[in-house]
Amino acid sequence: MFNSPDGLAFDRNGMLWIQTDGNYTFAGQGNNQMLVGDSATGEIRRFMVGPRECEVTGIAWSSDRRTLFVGIQHPGEKGNSHFPDGGDSVPRSAVIAIAREDGGLIG
Repeated sequence: MFNSPDGLAFDRNGMLWIQTDGNYTFAGQGNNQMLVGDSATGEIRRFMVGPRECEVTGIAWSSDRRTLFVGIQHPGEKGNSHFPDGGDSVPRSAVIAIAREDGGLIG
């Protein structure tokens, strides 16, 4: 279950990447997330979950398709996150890089 799809992108394999920017307090939705939809089967699976009180936004692949870059915007906007440094740090937006442990392709 998810709400407020905000960012959409198709990869070269026809998979639909969906990023959410919903109200995380609405109906038990939890943190915003990025999902992947198979356009052939209609199946949707969660790929990642963002930190508390953030919007998952922006998506780009490296030229070799081994790294995926994703924006994490305004985490902790209500004071409930210390992303990305943890502890008592002030939360801040960031771009994260995601790579497979086996060095394989993403998308």
